[in-house]
Amino acid sequence: MPKGMMLAAGRGTRLKPLTDNLPKPLLPVANRPTMCYGLNALRNSGITTICSNISYKSDDIKTVIGSGCSHGVDINWLIEDEPSGTAGGFKKMEAVLCDDTVIVIAGDAMLDIDLNELLNYHHIKKSFATIGTLPVNDPSQYGVVRTENNGRIIDFQEKPAPGTQISKQANTGIYIFDHAVFDMIPSDSFFDFAMHLFPQILQKNLPFYAIPLHGYWTDIGNPVDYLQANMDYLKGMINIKGEGKEVAGNLIGDNSIIEDVSIVECVIGSNINIAAGSSLTHSVIWDNTVITSPVTVSDAVVTPFGIYQINSKSVLSNR
Repeated sequence: MPKGMMLAAGRGTRLKPLTDNLPKPLLPVANRPTMCYGLNALRNSGITTICSNISYKSDDIKTVIGSGCSHGVDINWLIEDEPSGTAGGFKKMEAVLCDDTVIVIAGDAMLDIDLNELLNYHHIKKSFATIGTLPVNDPSQYGVVRTENNGRIIDFQEKPAPGTQISKQANTGIYIFDHAVFDMIPSDSFFDFAMHLFPQILQKNLPFYAIPLHGYWTDIGNPVDYLQANMDYLKGMINIKGEGKEVAGNLIGDNSIIEDVSIVECVIGSNINIAAGSSLTHSVIWDNTVITSPVTVSDAVVTPFGIYQINSKSVLSNR
């Protein structure tokens, strides 16, 4: 049975100030921690043994997610005091993962994708490594992949300047590896999948394929993408159920007091108290937020720690 690795050791610096008080894997989308969507995708593919490396606010992540039993999985946590790269953290969990095919996803990405499509493709191609991709309009924000007609990977390009891209197929950071991949990753050193491992796989001419996935994915790399993911849930682009009741185009959590408040296209968490006379549009309100005086906000993330205005939009979808 395949096993899973969730990479979640990043600090989420591009998401500041949202990540000053909450680590990126716990940022709520539709009132559920982002990491829960990845756990759901793995479990739905029959993967219940999962490893995850964490670092920034690791205690908070472990407290919220726990052992994984509430998600139907068993999580083996690795706390990293020093960064070791995406593949370096993966290597440290070799003892748990090495005896089977391994699927790697980002623990801080928002995804609603059937991973069985990727797993089946990997086995049909008898691939050593397989990458899931999604088409993008602006490749300059992502690493992109160029393939032959049969899907075999030719080369990569990281965040190409506008007009110089070799393709518009973005690397989603969703990978499948044969267990022999651990032999290519050094121990106790910084090592990255894209920068270090993938060039080796190409150089050795091992079977290396990419497949365009179907579904929804965004890495929530910045506050713009974070807000957009929540709005996309309200638009029905994400099929996984969030937490709360859907009321007139909004999602509202439990025990929230929003009487005499205008709300339009909002995701509102639990235990919220918003002052009467307030107006909230196209915004996200985190759990336990209290607003004592009337406010008017639009395109914002409202938290117990402050109100953050968000501008512009960016997201990946192939649904």
